[in-house]
Amino acid sequence: MLYFLLALPISIADIASRKIPNIYLQLYAYAVAVLVVFRGVPDLIFILVVLVTLFLMSAIGVGMGDCKLLGLIVLMLQLSRFQEFELLLLEIFMIALIQIVLIWLYSKVIPRTIAMAPAIFIGTSLYLATSQS
Repeated sequence: MLYFLLALPISIADIASRKIPNIYLQLYAYAVAVLVVFRGVPDLIFILVVLVTLFLMSAIGVGMGDCKLLGLIVLMLQLSRFQEFELLLLEIFMIALIQIVLIWLYSKVIPRTIAMAPAIFIGTSLYLATSQS
């Protein structure tokens, strides 16, 4: 439920300023912390792989707010297998690529930066739709 409640304000803030305000991430983190307390903590090796992946994404130019949001979503979804994480990332990056192409077609200029929060939320929604079969 919280996933959908915060998706719109986070996406709007990211589109407007190319930054995700920490207040939204804090609210998200509190809710995810409650879920982790009740569901349990994922495997330590998996958490390390996710952290290294997020660090590498940050190093290549993905914003820190986007990385934090993605980390919280991984905890919220309680992913436990590497293939699930790979599929989530693939769907997010495919939506980001579609976003870049649409901006390019509309403005005739390839964007140097994009707001990734909409791609993260749409990609996560696609992941949830395809993994529930």
